Amino acid sequence: MQSIKGKIALITGASKGIGLATAQKFANQGAQLALVSRSEELLNSIAEKIKKQFGVNVLSIPADISKTDEVERVFETLKSHFGKLDILVNNAGRGIFNYIENGSSKEWKEVIDLNLTGLIHCTHLAAKMMILQRSGHIVNISSVAGRVGIPGWSVYCATKWAVVGFSESIRKELIKYNIRVTVIEPGVVATQWGENMPEEWIKSRGAMKALKAEDVAEAIYYVVTQPEHVSINELLIRPTEQER
Repeated sequence: MQSIKGKIALITGASKGIGLATAQKFANQGAQLALVSRSEELLNSIAEKIKKQFGVNVLSIPADISKTDEVERVFETLKSHFGKLDILVNNAGRGIFNYIENGSSKEWKEVIDLNLTGLIHCTHLAAKMMILQRSGHIVNISSVAGRVGIPGWSVYCATKWAVVGFSESIRKELIKYNIRVTVIEPGVVATQWGENMPEEWIKSRGAMKALKAEDVAEAIYYVVTQPEHVSINELLIRPTEQER
């Protein structure tokens, strides 16, 4: 396995859940971090804690990835602070439960702008940096919902299916630059994810021994530390109890 000590990793959605667990795992292995989240106060606190605990350089960049100008600012800040980027973890995401007849264009746009458009924009800017280096790794967090249609989560599913297709397409584009691309599809994870969930969904999730955010972080660490000639393109990870 390769070491990530000293490598520069940018993680979106880094203030909680999978993003936070990944930041902690990477820092524990000596990576330098650029952490992105909308919650400025929480993100700054997390960055300070990680610096003190692991002794690595941590850059806190409060930003809303769904907004074009803020994505541009993230990468300008990254370039001025670190000058390079080795690993991008596109983790920021949002799910709103709603049946299609009850949804709204505002709600759909918010989910698509974050889960898909923001992810594409981050990948675009990261790829431009990585192409110059002729190296890098892009990790896109999709979901089991990127494989299976789920009632009430239609727009979320649409974005996650799109992330899978996007990831495979750019994988083929970026091979010639020695840039690896991985899409990771977690099943049920015990985090605060999900909005407007009905009681039956909450109960079903609570009854299952769900994945922990740290389980997914270990999967992310596993793919980015493979030898240079090994590229894990897709990784599906579910709780053992999860059927679909």
